[in-house]
Amino acid sequence: MTTVVFVIAGLSFAFGFGNGWSLGVLLGVPTWIAPLVAPAVDLSVVALLASLQYLRATADPGRLLGPRLLLAFCGLVTLALNTAYPLSIGAYGRACFDAIAPLLLIGWSEVGPWLLASLHAQHPEEPTPPTRREPEPPKPSTALVRAAAEVDAKHRQAHGRPVTREQLRIQLGVTHRVAGALVRTLRGKP
Repeated sequence: MTTVVFVIAGLSFAFGFGNGWSLGVLLGVPTWIAPLVAPAVDLSVVALLASLQYLRATADPGRLLGPRLLLAFCGLVTLALNTAYPLSIGAYGRACFDAIAPLLLIGWSEVGPWLLASLHAQHPEEPTPPTRREPEPPKPSTALVRAAAEVDAKHRQAHGRPVTREQLRIQLGVTHRVAGALVRTLRGKP
């Protein structure tokens, strides 16, 4: 999106160059100065677009009013430079045609920074691969917990340490998940 905004500004720059030069010559501006006005305005637009893009990400939105007003003014000057010559010679169709690029520039200068900020704010996170999550096993019955407690007591007496999940699974004939739930219950963990 940023590239599109700057390409539009560049095309407007190229388009307005000839129109600004023609208008300058018509107004009696020296030939070597006439082509300098339109590029100065268009480069101001490019600089303001780049600055606004940066400032929207880092500055308080209230501080953007001045640059936005200057950007709108530059867009209007570009419109005037592009349409004044055709209007002065009565070529209204050409004036309408020459107004297209500056009007797009004015529109993009207002919508572009907002659109870029919105796109950056809603940029989705990298998708994570879906993970299968096993449902929690049902709580072991009271009888099964009593049986596990007896196995654990005998194991502690014989070996001096608590029974393992694997030993419970084998001795009680339950699944790994149920044996894990029994161990958590015996240890007082949820």
